[in-house]
This record gives sequence, structure tokens and C-alpha cells, in this order.
Amino acid sequence: MSTAPRHSEEELRQQWAFLDALVDRQASSLRAGSQDPEEEDLPPVVAPAETTYLEEISTLTRRVSTLESERTSLLRRLDLAEEARMASEEAREAAEAGRVAAEHALAAARADAEGIRIAQGLPAPEMAPDHDAVLGAPSAEPQLPALEPPAAEPAPVAVESPSAEASP
Repeated sequence: MSTAPRHSEEELRQQWAFLDALVDRQASSLRAGSQDPEEEDLPPVVAPAETTYLEEISTLTRRVSTLESERTSLLRRLDLAEEARMASEEAREAAEAGRVAAEHALAAARADAEGIRIAQGLPAPEMAPDHDAVLGAPSAEPQLPALEPPAAEPAPVAVESPSAEASP
């Protein structure tokens, strides 16, 4: 490569002057609101739409609409399921609280009954019913109903018939 300049000093000054004028013109057009004065003369070019693109766009639009409606439906179902879960949890907690309250009420009633029995001087019952048996839960030992002894049946009376004596 040679070290000699390819352009003369005068050519470089002309190029710099041209570029400065171009930059000034573009800056003034930007301040005015239009980007390029040449573009203002031409109407905007609209590319001709092909029917296949329009069909594809309408197909995609329908798919998006369908998917959005399915998404909305699924979100609604999730909300309903969450509400049902919360209601079930609250019902379980209420049932547990009711069971605990019933156990406390039963214990208090037994204590009151025992206090009344002691105050009246009555003997303690031999076997108090288990609260599980009262509530219908199976107890550890099955309780059989007390059976009364059967009443004595009269002995059968033998009646002899006259026809039995007549036959040898």
C-alpha cells in the first residue's frame, strides 16, 4: 500500500460540505415533524394482501378467541373449586369444633349427674354407658342385651285317647 492520499484535500472538503448540508437538512426536517422530505411526496405504499394471508389471519384469530374462552372457563372452574375447597375446610373445622363441644358437654353432664347422685346419697351406677356407645360408635367390648331367664313352661299333659286303648 502506498502512503499517498487517495483523495485530494479539495475533494474531502467538498464531501464534508455535502455531509454537513445533509445533516442540517435532516435536522430541520426532524424539527418540523417529517423525517425525510422525499418521503412526503410519495403516498404510503400498501402491500397487496393475499387471500391466503387473510384466511390464515382469520383462522388464527378464531383460535385465539377459542383459547381465550377456554382459559376464562378454566379460570372460573378453578375459582369454583377453590371456593368449594374452602367451604369444605370450614365445614370440617366446624364439625370438629362441634364434636369437641359435644364431648365437653357430655363430660359436664356426667359430672353434674354424678354430683347430684352423690348429693342425694344414691349409689354410683355399676356401669355407666360409654359416650362412644351413646354416639353410636363401636365400643371395645360388645354389650349384649340382658336376657331374662325363660319362664317355666308347664309339662305337657298326656291325654290318652280311647282309640289308643282299643288297639292291641
